[in-house]
Amino acid sequence: MENRKVKITGILLAGGMSSRMGSEKGRMKLGNRNLYEYPLQVLEACCDEILISTCNDSVIPAAYHRVCDEFRGIGPMGGIYTCLKYSSNDLNVILSYDMPGVTVSLIKHLLKEVEAFDIVVPAQNPKQAEPLCGIYRKNALAVFESCIQRNEFAVHKVLKLSKSKIVRIDRHMSCWNPHLFININRVEDLESLPSDFGNALNEN
Repeated sequence: MENRKVKITGILLAGGMSSRMGSEKGRMKLGNRNLYEYPLQVLEACCDEILISTCNDSVIPAAYHRVCDEFRGIGPMGGIYTCLKYSSNDLNVILSYDMPGVTVSLIKHLLKEVEAFDIVVPAQNPKQAEPLCGIYRKNALAVFESCIQRNEFAVHKVLKLSKSKIVRIDRHMSCWNPHLFININRVEDLESLPSDFGNALNEN
């Protein structure tokens, strides 16, 4: 990201086997690329350091730094918490690898909102925030740890207990696209995307 002074870590939540897909989601093909390549490309354009949250063998190249959950079996909560601990930077861009519609322009927009907050996440509907696509400061670690200790594993709970901001995204904004927050859980989700899907995501 041009003229950026503050260093940022990108955290790709790669998970592992998907019961609904029947295999690792990242291996699914979207156009001529693997599904994971879309969000990873966004992180590489925005961040100085990349961490891959996974405890499994993955299609993602081994050259990337992989981080296994300190607390396993608690979903994205464990991955975000552990990667924040390993991160070298205060600012962290969290992105799930089954969200190929997220763009660099969205991340830039969220980064502009983070100065007074520990967590900033987008939403098309104010009641449906996207906690697996957002900016998280290291300060959020304390709330994650507290929730884990109480066996509360929903990331939305962390949002409620943190100094967080939900940024409304609508079709009138330059960072908007109709597939921005699509989440790929089934093969049918891939089939619903237009054939030129990837071409529209190459903006910065």
